[in-house]
Amino acid sequence: MLLYGFGAVAQSKGGGGGGKDSTPDAFEFVDQTGVALNTTITSDPITITGIDTGSSIGISGGSYSRNGGSFTSKKGTAYNGDNIRVRLTSANTYDTTKSTTLTVGGVSGTFTVITLSDTLNTTPDAFSFTQQTDVALNSTITSEPITVTGINAPAPISVSGGAYAINSGGFTSAQGSVKAGDQVRAQVQSSDTHNTTTSATVTIGGVSGSFSVTTSAFITDTTPDAFSFTAQSDVEPGSTVTSNAITVTGINAPTPISISGGLYSVNNGTFVATAGEAHVNDSVRVRLLASTEHDVTTSATLTIGGVSASFNVTTKLNSNGAFLMPPASPGNPSFESEHFSGSNNCTMCHNNLTDENGQDASIETDWSSTMMANSARDPLWKAKVRSELNRNPHLADVINDKCTRCHAPMANFEARKKGEPLEILDNGFLNADHPRHNEALNGVSCTVCHQIKNSPDLGTLSKFSGQYDIDGSKTIYGPYDDLFPNPMIMNTGYTPVYSEHVKSSKLCGTCHNLKTPFVDESGTILSTTPESEFPEQMPYSEWEHSDFASVTPRSCQQCHMSRVNGVPISNRPMWLQRRDDFALHEFVGGNKLMLDIFNNNKEQLGILSNNFEETLQKTQDQLNKSATIETVTQSLANNTLDFTLKINAQTGHKLPSAYPSRRVVLHVTVKDAQGKVVFESGKINPNGSIEGVDADMDRTTFEPHYDLITSPDQVQVYEAIMGDSTDQVTYTLLRGAQYLKDNRLLPKGFNKATAPNDIKVVGDALTDANFVGGSDQIRYQIGGLSGNSYSVEAELVHQPLAYSFAQDLFVEPDAEVQDFKTMFNASTQKTSRIVLHTFSVSK
Repeated sequence: MLLYGFGAVAQSKGGGGGGKDSTPDAFEFVDQTGVALNTTITSDPITITGIDTGSSIGISGGSYSRNGGSFTSKKGTAYNGDNIRVRLTSANTYDTTKSTTLTVGGVSGTFTVITLSDTLNTTPDAFSFTQQTDVALNSTITSEPITVTGINAPAPISVSGGAYAINSGGFTSAQGSVKAGDQVRAQVQSSDTHNTTTSATVTIGGVSGSFSVTTSAFITDTTPDAFSFTAQSDVEPGSTVTSNAITVTGINAPTPISISGGLYSVNNGTFVATAGEAHVNDSVRVRLLASTEHDVTTSATLTIGGVSASFNVTTKLNSNGAFLMPPASPGNPSFESEHFSGSNNCTMCHNNLTDENGQDASIETDWSSTMMANSARDPLWKAKVRSELNRNPHLADVINDKCTRCHAPMANFEARKKGEPLEILDNGFLNADHPRHNEALNGVSCTVCHQIKNSPDLGTLSKFSGQYDIDGSKTIYGPYDDLFPNPMIMNTGYTPVYSEHVKSSKLCGTCHNLKTPFVDESGTILSTTPESEFPEQMPYSEWEHSDFASVTPRSCQQCHMSRVNGVPISNRPMWLQRRDDFALHEFVGGNKLMLDIFNNNKEQLGILSNNFEETLQKTQDQLNKSATIETVTQSLANNTLDFTLKINAQTGHKLPSAYPSRRVVLHVTVKDAQGKVVFESGKINPNGSIEGVDADMDRTTFEPHYDLITSPDQVQVYEAIMGDSTDQVTYTLLRGAQYLKDNRLLPKGFNKATAPNDIKVVGDALTDANFVGGSDQIRYQIGGLSGNSYSVEAELVHQPLAYSFAQDLFVEPDAEVQDFKTMFNASTQKTSRIVLHTFSVSK
């Protein structure tokens, strides 16, 4: 209701005079009927408008509230824009009207409520649901809502043939009650046959309405959706090659299937060449015999219902081992520069050392066969630099600087100090004629690590990504005190001193935490600060977030540099005391692939060391210590083998860690009592690909994280998958803006709920309750097994370079890439076993 007055208005709205206006625009409340007896009833809010100063407010017969405040009946002041609600208590008799009147600045509005009738009415007005046709088969179909009207008391509601929901509640088939104004929806399951009607009938207070749905008419469709096979390259000549599986979709009736140039298999059946019949959701694979010649493409074409796709297979290049580039220069490790000295200058005093058992502990010898010593000879690094330059040539300065700070740190440091241009390939550091060539080829050498200062911010973002501090004092920081420094000072000009920081992980963090800028598809840099850059490699931060940093302290050096006792830190003077807890400079990691490539391509890569066999064995030993497998549960019942494995990580960082090409795969094989393989998940091929892994068949996809595995095409792969700024998989480092998946095994004590963004768990592993710091559990359920006993082999393997990562790189035609491809293909160390766990299960 709307009332004007309680007296004359001083002047009409909009009149002249220029004074303050305290008379609001007219307002009104929405009356309510059928309300409960003796109940507090609150109006909808009204908004005060049309005033530019405070205006008096008062009420009769009730109370009011301003802007959600307490209700009051006292006079007050209202302002433009105030939200006002009023309330009163309804009458305690039926069909009785009560009102309250609000007055603001002389303008009034009345809120009226009428109690419900003394005659209860539970029979609603008639209602009906809109029928639906052409619905999908065997689907849950929900109606549009109807509103209950015509009752003044709760009415019973029931349903037959389906379910109903009241307002936003859940669907139910149980009896209930509704009140006036409630909205009701019906739900019914459509038929599993075409052109068939099913109904649900809702009854409210004796009045019924039916909701009917009719399935679509049957139209035969034997033309499937388009499908495609992922081409495979680099295959062995004369080998049998199997495609990825495609799923037949888009048909509703059997359709012809045939092949030319190969064989096909439906639903893991026998491979055949004869024409047959395919059905919707069939899984189809193609198999062909690769050419016996090199660099030849062979095809098989599959046709289903008139739609065709070819599976193309190309055999290897460079089968004779020929390289496109001439052998590389090894550099001169006896160089001297303004700030650095080559590793060969250290050998006179720091080789020919032995421990208390007479075992060799020579520093330079151990170091010479490490990744650090050969960081600038690394053919994968050179190939990847070329690829990144090809894909973002306008960022050459960024690439050449970022990639040499830790792979060729001495050349980078001296060039930046002198204001010289930074270039790696072509006429750059790796060219034997370049003035910084020797500094570059000596890799991460003695006088780099031992000259890094203990800056106050060492171990923080400002010192990551190769931002170490080295000055011109030629101070060599070491782990021992009580030194006799004169021989080093006199022979080299460097002064040895003791400093605790060379034993700390934060020293390693200068290069082993690496953040990189990232760009969009047009090459525009999107990252704006070091914080916002992509966390390409973060082992140090992973360690910081683990028990290894605090609860059970163990530094990087303690894990990657084994210890011996009774070693003099120099072979001269002869009387120098022997030291305990001597760290062997073996810097052992898990990259057997690259060590094998170094060892087998010494001349081509300019390798000087002959110590790789020892380092390869130490690397295998390190891998063997990095994880264990145990059986948590096992059973064989109802023709189903059911077991749960627990993978225990033993590393102080994620496993695998650092460069995002690395992956760890769980390979599980089940054999029957006769030794026949009845199930295999994660089978490893000689070329490094893994059967069933999505990315190895289609590089735009990746294998999800699993908590339960039931089929061979599901494989547990612990890895980090890079994503670009459009959320697509990328293998280009400068496109890496995020991780789409990171389920790498976590070190003990790693809390995934509190991990910083740079090292967070990404994907399904984040919500996997069994994926925790130090371990992961995976359940296997394998049906269709009628035998009485089975043996299980669970093998955890490490691959430094995932097949999909390698194939993305190998599309580049450049010599650096193709030469690395030749080395990669020839290596037998693409995959290394970490641990093998076996057990048997019987009924």
